[in-house]
Order: sequence, then structure tokens, then C-alpha cells
Amino acid sequence: MTKKGLIQKVIHYTGMDDCNPNWTSATQVALGADTDNSEKHKDCYQWSYATAVGMLQYLAMNTRPDISFAVSQVSRFTHAPKKSHGIAVKTIVRYLKRTEDKGTYLDQDIYHAADCLKLECFVDADFAGLFGYEDNQDPVSVKSRTGFVLTLFGFPIICQSKLQKEVTLSSTAAEYVAFSMAMRELLPMRRLLQEIGTKLDLEALKTSVIKSTVFEDNQGVISIVNVPKMSSRNKYLQLKYHFFREEIGESKGIVVE
Repeated sequence: MTKKGLIQKVIHYTGMDDCNPNWTSATQVALGADTDNSEKHKDCYQWSYATAVGMLQYLAMNTRPDISFAVSQVSRFTHAPKKSHGIAVKTIVRYLKRTEDKGTYLDQDIYHAADCLKLECFVDADFAGLFGYEDNQDPVSVKSRTGFVLTLFGFPIICQSKLQKEVTLSSTAAEYVAFSMAMRELLPMRRLLQEIGTKLDLEALKTSVIKSTVFEDNQGVISIVNVPKMSSRNKYLQLKYHFFREEIGESKGIVVE
């Protein structure tokens, strides 16, 4: 599944037809607000920043989940882009130039592999990843980033990379918030699959529990999720992050590993 036409359109729109292709869509350095730089995007480039970002967002949400993080970074500054943000957009475009024939791949043979018939979720968090790149008086500088992908039959159907709304006090807390955000997508998707099975009269879905595995790399989060117990150490994680606990368990269909 590719979007070659849209990729070529954004390449041409940003004037990058003859650019040198990149191997990556973002640099290792986090993209900040660049408040010390007075050079605005509109003074340096002839193309609309918001229009280019809009096309990139469409690509990221459909056939190019590999640029989700990079697009999330540039999307933060659509209201007041600087020259450095325009350069970040061009970095994404350079990557698309090299990979314009790439997309998401769905293997039709996978439907016959019983061990692949799963709705799975992979979730992670970057704890205070903007620290040192944003003004240290700005709360955004210590916010963490959530990233997760939901796969059905191994095919990515939902990919997200976004800053968390609140400031967390530890890497475990940041991972737990990310886990909760991912569950807000996983639970409705499981219900949707069950409804599809009922409406289409699919016996396999009507008579069985949809199995989902959520992959998490923080042992503290795995412990909190699998052994529900509030304590003085994790009490500050507001109750809205505990809504999914009753959905966790082998018999209920969701297993955390």
C-alpha cells in the first residue's frame, strides 16, 4: 500500500525535486521551539508550512507509519514555524525522496497462519525527551512522549507518536501513561472486531475471545498492570489511568508481556 502520487506531490510542493535523499526522517537531536531564532519560515521558504505538514500527516496515518515521530515533531509548530522547523520538514521530504516507492505491506498468506491472527499493541515512552532542547522554564521541556502501534494480522492499523499532556515524575510513570493511551485505542478496536464478527456472521469471531498481547518494556509498569494494587508510590497516577485494569487477564483476552 503506497501513496507515490502524494509523496511526489509534497516533494514538488517543497521544491525538493532535485534534493539529496536521506536515510532517516529526523535527526538525533530533538526538535524544539527555537525561541532564540528570529528567522521565520515564511521569510525563508516560498511554500506553506501548514500545507506541507498536512500532507505529511496524511502519509503518516495511512501508508507511512515510519515517519510518525518526525511528523509529530514538526506538527507542534504549525502555528509559528521557524526556519529550523522548515529544515525539519525538508529532512522528512528527503527521506521520502529515497523511499517514495515504499509503503505498508500486507501478506495475504498471513490469514492462513493461525499464530498471526492477532490484534497486538507495541507501546513505549520517551521520558522527558525534550529536556535540554526547550526553554527549561517551559513545562513542555519535561513532558514525555508516547509512541505505540496496533497491528492486526501483523499489519499496522493505528500508529501514534505524541507528547503526553501532563508532566510525569519517573520513567515508570511516563510508560504507564503511554500504556493507558494505547489501551484507549486497543479496547475500542477489540469491540469493533467483535461487532464486525457478529454483523458478518463470522463464527470464528462470534464464538471466541479476541486475543491481544500488549508489549511493554518497563518492568514497573508490567508489575502495576498485572498485580493491581494502589500504593503511596503510584497513587499520584490519577485514577483515569486505571480504567483498563478490569480488561487485563488471560480469560479476558489481553495479556501484557
